Amino acid sequence: MSTTLDATRDPAAGPGGPPATAGRPWHTLRHTLRRARGRVGPLLPLATGLAGTAATLRCYGVPLGATVAFAAWLTAGVVLPGTLLWRSLRGRSGRLTADVVAGAATGYVAEVLAYVAARAAGLPLLVLAWPAGMITACLVVPRLRRAWRGARGLPPTPAAWSWSMLLIIGVLVLRSVRMFRSHGLGWPVTGPTDADTPFHLALVAEAKQHMPMQAPWVSGEPLVYHWFVYPEMAATSWVTGIDPLTLLVRLTPLPMLAGTLLLVALLARRVTGGWWTGPAAAAVALLVLAPDPYGWPHPDGWFGFGPYEDGSIYRMVAWTSPTQTFGALLFAAVVLLLTDALRGARPGTWLLCTLLLAGLAGAKSPYLPLLTGALGLVVLVRLAARRGLHRPALLAAAVTAACTVTAQVVLYGGGAGQGLVVRPLATMDGFATVAATWTGYTGPGTPAGHAVVAAGLTVLCWLFIWAGVPALGRRALDPPVLLLLAVGAGGTAGVLLFGHPGGSQSYLIVSARPALAVASVAGLAAVAGRMTAARAATLGLAAAAGAAAVLLLRRHDPVQPAGAALGWQLGRPYLALAAVALAVVAAAAVRRDPRILAVAVAVCAGYGLPTAYDQTAVVVTDTAAGGWRAVPVTDQVAPDGRTSAIDRDTWHAGRWLHRHAAPGDLLATNAHCFGVRRAGGPCDNRRFALAAASGHRVLVEGWGFTNSTYERAAADGVPPWFADFWDPARLAANDAAFTDPGPATIGVLRDRYRVRWLVADPTAGPVGDLRGHGGLAVPRYTAGQLTVYEVT
Repeated sequence: MSTTLDATRDPAAGPGGPPATAGRPWHTLRHTLRRARGRVGPLLPLATGLAGTAATLRCYGVPLGATVAFAAWLTAGVVLPGTLLWRSLRGRSGRLTADVVAGAATGYVAEVLAYVAARAAGLPLLVLAWPAGMITACLVVPRLRRAWRGARGLPPTPAAWSWSMLLIIGVLVLRSVRMFRSHGLGWPVTGPTDADTPFHLALVAEAKQHMPMQAPWVSGEPLVYHWFVYPEMAATSWVTGIDPLTLLVRLTPLPMLAGTLLLVALLARRVTGGWWTGPAAAAVALLVLAPDPYGWPHPDGWFGFGPYEDGSIYRMVAWTSPTQTFGALLFAAVVLLLTDALRGARPGTWLLCTLLLAGLAGAKSPYLPLLTGALGLVVLVRLAARRGLHRPALLAAAVTAACTVTAQVVLYGGGAGQGLVVRPLATMDGFATVAATWTGYTGPGTPAGHAVVAAGLTVLCWLFIWAGVPALGRRALDPPVLLLLAVGAGGTAGVLLFGHPGGSQSYLIVSARPALAVASVAGLAAVAGRMTAARAATLGLAAAAGAAAVLLLRRHDPVQPAGAALGWQLGRPYLALAAVALAVVAAAAVRRDPRILAVAVAVCAGYGLPTAYDQTAVVVTDTAAGGWRAVPVTDQVAPDGRTSAIDRDTWHAGRWLHRHAAPGDLLATNAHCFGVRRAGGPCDNRRFALAAASGHRVLVEGWGFTNSTYERAAADGVPPWFADFWDPARLAANDAAFTDPGPATIGVLRDRYRVRWLVADPTAGPVGDLRGHGGLAVPRYTAGQLTVYEVT
């Protein structure tokens, strides 16, 4: 009797008992399908995303086998061992997604450190020892076996959260198509004005063959740069056999970008406790941009109201600067870890934090100083608010400061040549120039006044983007929230107070953007209360109203004015938007209802939605017009006639050298300028084409983006890309071998500098007859007008 009742109450009658559906095949099948759906259902968003990404990559020239090999190494060599290490040191969070994404960031750092040691030892494939050792240890050591198991008893991740994040990451992949269409996997490699891609490609090749690394376009010049992402790509290339160019412009940034978005969502969930805040924070980071209420057209690629800060961390810089992309992923993991550490943590958490900080130090240089200042600010604000000394924040600040000092000495040589300098509103110079161009302003006024106007509008737009921050109230003193605000304050203040010869101060605000997005959503959550369907609909309508307000302003001023006052003409539409937001805030104050304040936050967020739509629509319309497959760069001709930053002849000669020259062979070339140097004009020293195409070091190609060049530029008072080479004797010896070839000149390159190959380019300057001279230079390969000689 009891057995029958138990079987009726429980679908599984108990240990060893038959299921309640025994004898009824249809019910048994339905029960099996239901259980399978419960297990497979959470994997559907992941499977859908992977399939869509693989199809997109296949469309843009990446074979399916290469994608599978990349995914296999990413899973087995980075994510799995990194997750095991994360759980071993920190403990299990109970959420597989959180452990896997944060574990991926940890695995990247361990992979880089392992590869640096393996490459320095001359055995690059020894990097495989890291994942093999970690997985074996977690299988063999009893105390580590628990890292394979997650916590039990927690409700599953909501399906709406997973599908929402898939949609947001899908927008990210769609916007990446613009990069895929403009960068080929063979010649033409890149656009004519893109010096960054050859720069990064040369450094990946350098990391693949040499450790410690140098600036390969100037042999012997130390690499004073945040370079950890290049060993990561080099390790992947060694293990999978994938070409570095494919990794650079197709594969490597995608999981880093997606991982950053997921970490932003997980951080928002950790800070607020609500599931809905995760996709909201990711959407704010990706889609809530500076409003563009102008009805007249402005230069392509600049939106909001200026060229430097467009309002999205996932613009083209996410692809053109892999160091920023890698640093953003690690920084998000560090902040996620610190949200727990600031509330008290086990010792393993601090070990894990130190490991991630070490990786962050070499991934992107602005992050550690920014984080050090933010943690110090947390301590000071807590003391000023009479909340007492926050010891975990003080400990975190001390550890971060120690890593910062160590990185400055070990990685950056203590040099200040590429550092920031105090130049208030330096970033706004470009804004003011573009603003004057837009309005056709021809009246009186000083450039300083223009910069002040641009700075004021910049700050106003920041208030629109992160309107939830003022709504935090007392929650702003919660240590994790205070850390986010301190990071945001450091980024916004830094971009307003500092300058950099290459404009790199703009990376400060780009780096702080995810933290500000989470803080803004936390403020929205504080005033919105429990999110219901009706409340979500209300906020959605408010955001739509904000977008409609921007569109109405565009229709009001459809024609670009001429000769109008710069400040008023720029500020009028933004002041109108501010008036709308203030009216809603005033209504909240009168009614004393914080939910109305949440409506104001949603309205401000809606201001940037038309800009986000414009930028996504540009990708879709351009791609639809030109075809979804890669568009040749040959239709993008620069004024000097170039169709690619790496010209055709240099590309083919470089690939031939890549196949035939030994990895340690040194090259020399007479081409030193980016593009064509006009008679009497300066030489743009950002030429990295031969080093990138060949994967070899060059005695002197260009000399841009080096510490010595920045120091020379500062001494001469010129832009760094027009600075002269700091070693004129070496440059003269290099060029003499081409203009006056002979046993003496070529012999100097061979005997003193150990040059093995000469790459003569008559389009870059006069070239003498290198043939003869007792067979000192033997022609081996010709590509167009360019000839490769082997020095015997």
